[in-house]
Amino acid sequence: MKFIFSFILPAILAATALATYDYDYEVNVGADGKLAFDPEYIYANPGDIVKFNFFPKNHSVTQSSFDEPCTPLHGGADSGFVPVPIDTVGDEPFYLQVVDESPVWFHCMQQAPKPHCQAGMVFAINPPDEHDPKSFAAFKANALAQPPKSEEYEYESWDHQIVVGPDGKLAYDPPSIQAEIGDTVTFVFMPKNHTVTQSSFDAPCQSLADTTYGQVQGFKSGFMPVAANATEFPTFTITIENKDPIWGYCGQTGHCGKGMVFAINANEDSDKNFWAFQHLAIATNGTN
Repeated sequence: MKFIFSFILPAILAATALATYDYDYEVNVGADGKLAFDPEYIYANPGDIVKFNFFPKNHSVTQSSFDEPCTPLHGGADSGFVPVPIDTVGDEPFYLQVVDESPVWFHCMQQAPKPHCQAGMVFAINPPDEHDPKSFAAFKANALAQPPKSEEYEYESWDHQIVVGPDGKLAYDPPSIQAEIGDTVTFVFMPKNHTVTQSSFDAPCQSLADTTYGQVQGFKSGFMPVAANATEFPTFTITIENKDPIWGYCGQTGHCGKGMVFAINANEDSDKNFWAFQHLAIATNGTN
């Protein structure tokens, strides 16, 4: 699923044939394993389109502000997390369209295993020149000086949406996200009949309730049949209680074995990352 954004406070314009769009600037996100945008800033004209290419690990292009470089701007443009397997380049670029010549500020909001923004992973469009107090260098220095988020950090909770079975695919979109304590995650079910069922990394296609004892039961949405001509779509919401990784799958016969799995707060720098989880699910090729 690809989107194009314009900075009109900022309005969001969905593109139905985005692959046909030409672009004026290209920015690499996390290339060569670096916590960086390349280039770190550009100067663009109104109407120009910027294409962001995602490289391995799990990064985002998230609008912020000069004064709060590592905090998502309410209503701002956001690619969401884009997990990319090792030794590949993401095939879902993110596009932004520039509306005017005002400065626009961005960061990567990944927090695991360390905050990317506070490591200097920031980007700007049309920043003031180097002699201005709000130059790009000043913006980056401000990001480097930000304290990392912690459980005591006060922030507005977010509701993250994950689409279940988009466009008839056996997939969750996005398949992997990062969420803070107190955030909610809402799963929106598309046509067919899927589930959201918590599992574990080691047994990706088995309900956590079937592999644990005592109070650890895991969540289950149950089957959510949705007609092909539906105009309303059922949802299932969970609340994030800690930063431990959450693993899940679709309990419909054969779906997990075809890679229909998701992760919340997976550590993409560890061996137990989302792609390892998905590959294990495909190798397991079965559900319970």
